Amino acid sequence: MICFVALFVFGILAIFSAKYRAFFWEAADCVFRKATLRKCNTSFDKKMRMKISAKITGVNKPVGSFVFKHFEGLSWILTAIMIVSIIYTGYSAYTGLYNWTNYGNCNGPNSDQVCVYNAISGQAGSCGSSTCTGGASCTESAPELCDSNCCNSADCSK
Repeated sequence: MICFVALFVFGILAIFSAKYRAFFWEAADCVFRKATLRKCNTSFDKKMRMKISAKITGVNKPVGSFVFKHFEGLSWILTAIMIVSIIYTGYSAYTGLYNWTNYGNCNGPNSDQVCVYNAISGQAGSCGSSTCTGGASCTESAPELCDSNCCNSADCSK
């Protein structure tokens, strides 16, 4: 199932380098064929297996032979890890956006931690306001939370 992981990796690399575009199209064909329960006819799996295990064998021969023998299982493990991380990233982003829209910060009600969405949207405090970025008080000794638009030099120093 290396085709699925390679599709994402080579898709990103193909944006920046023409060298990886052929690999991207081969991976896309392989994923489409595997999704329709057919065998890859491009030998993309074998080509990637040889390239990866040859590179590893150059560094450590026993590890390279292990990767070569168990390549299919390792690629399924990497595919599962990638899918779980994509789901977790989506969940985290959704939760952060939900908290930001409902509570004004990324971490839920009654949180004074810094939220990246405030910096992106430009919702930092203004001069004379009682809070800094992330909900910290300008009188607190937390200069990393204060920004020059929020606190005067007597309250927070950078």
